[in-house]
Amino acid sequence: MNLAELRQRVFDQMDFNPDLQQYRDSVVRRLNDHYLRISDSAHWLFLQKETKIALKKEIEGVAATTTITVSSTNTRFVQVSGFTATKEMEGQTLIDTTNNKEHTIIRVYNALIIFIKDNWTGTTGSATGAFKIRFDRQKLPADCVEVMGYIDREADRGRLYQVSKKAAEYAYLDRDNTGDPLVIVDDDSFFGLAPINKPSLALGSTGVGGTIDLLDNTEYEYFYTLKAEGREGPPSEKVSIKTGTGSKIVISNLDDTRHYTESSKTITFQDSGISKFLYRRDKTNNGPTELIQILEATTTSHDDDQLFYGGLGQDAELGLGTTGSVVLTSPADKILYNQSGPRQHVRFWYTPSLDKNIDIRYHYRPPRLVSDHDAPIWPVQYHHILVYAVLEDMFLQMQATDQASVFRLRGEELMVQMRKRYLTRDEDRKRFQRFDRPRRFRVYGPASSVFGGADPNA
Repeated sequence: MNLAELRQRVFDQMDFNPDLQQYRDSVVRRLNDHYLRISDSAHWLFLQKETKIALKKEIEGVAATTTITVSSTNTRFVQVSGFTATKEMEGQTLIDTTNNKEHTIIRVYNALIIFIKDNWTGTTGSATGAFKIRFDRQKLPADCVEVMGYIDREADRGRLYQVSKKAAEYAYLDRDNTGDPLVIVDDDSFFGLAPINKPSLALGSTGVGGTIDLLDNTEYEYFYTLKAEGREGPPSEKVSIKTGTGSKIVISNLDDTRHYTESSKTITFQDSGISKFLYRRDKTNNGPTELIQILEATTTSHDDDQLFYGGLGQDAELGLGTTGSVVLTSPADKILYNQSGPRQHVRFWYTPSLDKNIDIRYHYRPPRLVSDHDAPIWPVQYHHILVYAVLEDMFLQMQATDQASVFRLRGEELMVQMRKRYLTRDEDRKRFQRFDRPRRFRVYGPASSVFGGADPNA
């Protein structure tokens, strides 16, 4: 069932179906609350993924071969030479080895350009090999709830061992120790930056020559997020506006995320590398929430006049090719919004001495149900759990406790079935009882995993 069908089943049971957007939105919010809560409550077999994470060895500068050049006008803008900047560098540490000053890498703009968090205090305007890039921690996938297994298939070592921070302290698994990673240590979870300004919307004249105008008389909803250190933060306030005939929408008042320097009472603004992700949703037609543009720190407005954007801007994590540019070739490639919360990190011990890939199996958080055609990533026979949970909430709100109890029991019955079927596999070794054993040790019924009794070899 998709979202529209789930919502209609709630209306059917309530025998109340007002054509009010606020009421429909309230039901959708309740459905999503229970959908995400139940999805996160257990390691469901249908909510497990496998992927690879790339471990990188430390990069150390070498004069004339492996160098960086820091701009003399913007000392947070760094060009690299002799190696390739990759998405794994976002959030890691760039060290000025002349004074051991550490700088967090805010953004990998493309294969040759990175931005750092603080002003560089070493050599500027010319290439230098006096640097190191240290990979302190590893980002887990944005939709990861919990990793269920780390597997080293490249070296055929199988499953790796995971420990807590406390255990790592007792064993003194220092990140200075390098080699082939054996142990994974839990690290911090980080929230992204939150926008300050609420977007402003206004209608404008249509685009010119070759553009695809927005739909007429359609309400569009907008919000944006900030991305720094490879982490996308929570969304801004949502705003919406209805188009006229042949009009575009002008979005303004977005956060200015540049940094500034002051000299002789003169303030100079510079690009910080903190990007803005601008999202749009067609509310009239219950469309998805899609990414329409990646805006630079220096940009605080955008004119929206197209239904489909082929080029979104620069982002190392989403980008294709060596430039980091996000290029979409068809509407099916659209990037949809998924608020994942804090980004989890881990640390590997030993610290990798060579680049390698590690396979992980993890429990992932599904995206929210937004469009009418969105469907829960559950076995279809258990979609009614969401309907019963929402109905229980609504009847409790109306103080109809008897009706609420009915739907709670229905939901619990389905939950028991789903847990038995899709929560774990029964992997215990079984022993089937023999009928020629003494009567007092004879057991009838299903197979048992208990191996006691008079004859343990039976």
